[in-house]
Amino acid sequence: MKKRLSLLLAAVCLVAGGAFAQGLKSLRINEVMVVNDASLVDEYGHRTAWFELFNGNFAPLDISSVYITTDTTFKNKKEMTLADKNKMYAVPLGDPRTKMAKRQYVVFHADNKPTRGTFHTDFSLVPGQDNWIAIFAADGTTIIDSVTIPASLLPGQSYARVTDGDGEWAVRSDNPNVKDDYITPGSANIIRGTNHKIDDFHEKDANGFAMTIMAM
Repeated sequence: MKKRLSLLLAAVCLVAGGAFAQGLKSLRINEVMVVNDASLVDEYGHRTAWFELFNGNFAPLDISSVYITTDTTFKNKKEMTLADKNKMYAVPLGDPRTKMAKRQYVVFHADNKPTRGTFHTDFSLVPGQDNWIAIFAADGTTIIDSVTIPASLLPGQSYARVTDGDGEWAVRSDNPNVKDDYITPGSANIIRGTNHKIDDFHEKDANGFAMTIMAM
């Protein structure tokens, strides 16, 4: 009986872990700045390296208990020990700000000062070299998303997805004379007007069935 109960609990944990990872599949690293000399200021008045996460779901997403790291030794690890997990930044439980609304952005400060709060990591980004950032699911082995920020990124530049949560990456310099060259921590990478009625329609008709009928 005890053996069956143990197997059942193990199966439940496995399913729950898989569901958790599945729910996080649309969490994306969306924009990164390594040398912040004229951009975002944290709540302590400091300019630090930062990176932005984007919830690509049309539903809320709780990112507590995911791991974030810049340690490339974890790229291809098949198993993670507790000691391994302790080397990564675990987004803590209990902070309501880790519950991201649909299509929301959140910014982390990569300042190696985790005592300053939930959104201050225990690692920093190094100027002049490639910086790999990865988000791991709670199991410590499933990579949800990752990106390598090129060493050539200059001070004041960000490395951002051309389209939020998807597509290619590009260097941004916040040049007002260049189209879509915005640095946008905590907001959309492409600044443009939207038709909220159309947005709502697409959200409710994700598969396009109603649109097909209307077109017919």
